[in-house]
Amino acid sequence: MPPRKKSATPATIPALPVKLPPVPVSRSETKGSGTANVIRPIKEAPRPITHQQIAERAYQIYLKRGFGPGDPHSDWIEAERQLNAGL
Repeated sequence: MPPRKKSATPATIPALPVKLPPVPVSRSETKGSGTANVIRPIKEAPRPITHQQIAERAYQIYLKRGFGPGDPHSDWIEAERQLNAGL
């Protein structure tokens, strides 16, 4: 049996170097002030806003209006917005 011929391999394309944008470095790391190694406490995940909290805030908005006429739905939406903003 004759030896098998090697199959032709596709031409190898040399990989082009990929230039990535520089990673922004904070001032403390650049200047070496040592503040980059400070251990910071882990922030707790914010607790979800409850229906009760929104209802209480909406009632406070109603009280602030002096029990005047208004839209309860708008008060509710404003109460949600304030609570989400941390006000």
